[in-house]
Amino acid sequence: MSKIMTRNPTYVTADSLAIEALQKMVQGKFRHLPVVENGEVMAMLDIAKCLYDAIARLEKAAEQGSAIAAAVEGVERQLGGNFTGLAMQILSLNSLSLTPEVVP
Repeated sequence: MSKIMTRNPTYVTADSLAIEALQKMVQGKFRHLPVVENGEVMAMLDIAKCLYDAIARLEKAAEQGSAIAAAVEGVERQLGGNFTGLAMQILSLNSLSLTPEVVP
């Protein structure tokens, strides 16, 4: 068995990100990757399943993006004017921290 086994196999843990597992499989040029916890194999990931899941997530994100764009266009038509510019300003403000500054 030691002649054919993979020494020091690559693996991920249950809390690893899916993209990390996919990157390891692509870089290592293998199709299966064990999920290890406390020194024991808990599951086996398959690259085809990971790719299918990644594609499904991308499709869902694209659909959501299209729905948001359609909603913004609808609001622009109802309100008239440049709502997109206002929406972008709101989004940029939303990303700012709203906590007060500490004054010494």
